[in-house]
Amino acid sequence: MAKLADVLSAIDPLGFDPKRTKVIARRLSEAGAIPSGGPARAPELSDTDTLRLIVAIATTTKLRLAEHDLETYASLVPAGTVIPDDAPADIPRSAFDAIELLVEKARGGDSDARRSTIEFVRGWPESVINRPDGVSRFRAAGADAGHWERTGHRTASTVPVRVIADILDEVFGKVI
Repeated sequence: MAKLADVLSAIDPLGFDPKRTKVIARRLSEAGAIPSGGPARAPELSDTDTLRLIVAIATTTKLRLAEHDLETYASLVPAGTVIPDDAPADIPRSAFDAIELLVEKARGGDSDARRSTIEFVRGWPESVINRPDGVSRFRAAGADAGHWERTGHRTASTVPVRVIADILDEVFGKVI
């Protein structure tokens, strides 16, 4: 567990506005998406809570929608297809599961995972994991991952997985 202030200072290398990051953390804390702490006690986050915060920072377009955006992007499914419960356990059921697994591999030293990036599309709910061996798109259930959801520009925040892994290693220690 790490104090929220330590996590906020550690995620600075991602390049997001620190003031905005702090407001998003407060919104998530108030919504119960990350721990809130208590009287005279700072919130303590786990590595999963920290990853939730990073996803929210990368996806939130309007501060008042931070918790909604986190929930939306975390629940996206592979290629817009819902994975049945009886599918093999190594198939991620949601975008957040896939991101968490990829970051865990990167923290463990997997070179392909460390060279990967994650794109969070802001024009419509979509997460794209770019690995050296291929691309995985996560969309809302029923959406066609092969087509843009809207006309116009596609804007996305791209986050290198190695940076997320290094942040988590710095705050929580190396994974062995």
